[in-house]
Amino acid sequence: MKQTLFFGTYTKKSSVGIYRSELDTQKAHLSLPSAFIQIENPTYLQTTSTGNLYTVSKKGKKGGVAGFSFGSNNASPQFVSEVLTTGAPPCYVGWDHERKMVYTANFHKGTLNIFKTLDGKLVQLKEIKYTGHGPRKEQDQARIHYADLTPDRRLIVCDLGSDCVYLYDFTDTKLKLASTYKTEPGFAPRHIVFHPNQKFAFLVGELSNQVSVLEYDKKSGCLRHKSTLSTLPSQWQGQNGAAAVRISKDGNFLYVSNRGHNSIAIFSIAPDGTLKQIGFTPVQGEFPRDFALDPTDHFLVVVNQKTNNATLFERSLKTGQLICKQKDIPVPEGVCVSFSKF
Repeated sequence: MKQTLFFGTYTKKSSVGIYRSELDTQKAHLSLPSAFIQIENPTYLQTTSTGNLYTVSKKGKKGGVAGFSFGSNNASPQFVSEVLTTGAPPCYVGWDHERKMVYTANFHKGTLNIFKTLDGKLVQLKEIKYTGHGPRKEQDQARIHYADLTPDRRLIVCDLGSDCVYLYDFTDTKLKLASTYKTEPGFAPRHIVFHPNQKFAFLVGELSNQVSVLEYDKKSGCLRHKSTLSTLPSQWQGQNGAAAVRISKDGNFLYVSNRGHNSIAIFSIAPDGTLKQIGFTPVQGEFPRDFALDPTDHFLVVVNQKTNNATLFERSLKTGQLICKQKDIPVPEGVCVSFSKF
């Protein structure tokens, strides 16, 4: 079985845009990534089951989001549209299949943008500007780092700058704030994932290097703190920034990437949502900005920004542990890993 995946990148040095590769699950092998879409600064992307790809985009002093569509052979991306505004581009792209909407989070501007898609074409509906700050120097203003859906289709937004997570009820094109979760000062919420049972969520703090277990009340849309653990070994003293977080489909294991310690932290998840550190796997590179589990959950692919490489791991469904199968896969300035949904 072969699975297509894409790598988003910075294009400050040698990268030309989005790269494509194939994972052969029988051979446990990742093909040599090749340039697929030439576009500036596609640092995050999402594909859809309807054959579209939405990505961060940048042109000169403008940034925004661009959309592409694919032919039946998935080999010929066709540009559809883009929406660019003056200033830095967003850092995250979320996709809402039922509403046919795209959400972007802009770290530098502190904004959430919502787009409707019409035959793949992007039409901006709303922009929300956030305010606030935290105690750390990196938290001088609102820093929106994530905008996507909860399992019950609320919109959830992580503000790294003000230590807040916002949840919205969404009716047609109208947003109504359902709740605001406030973390510990300096936690710096970056990304969040939900347990398959929808009772728990796991929130990663980039600057605190922690992951919090949160109870999720679907009726009210509220998050409540349960516990917090470090993403690092107890003896680690160096610089680090926690980054991506993923959960296995069975809800038994959680993974977080550490930029600095250069590892994937592995946690087991108890039935009551409690986390337990069970290991740290070296990523065979530096600055693991992002990683993804393949659709079978048997493999994990991580991309290392500073060493321009990706690494393929095979994952034990029973123990959650990772075994390196392939390293030094060339990906220039890699910052995003996304398995194709089409």
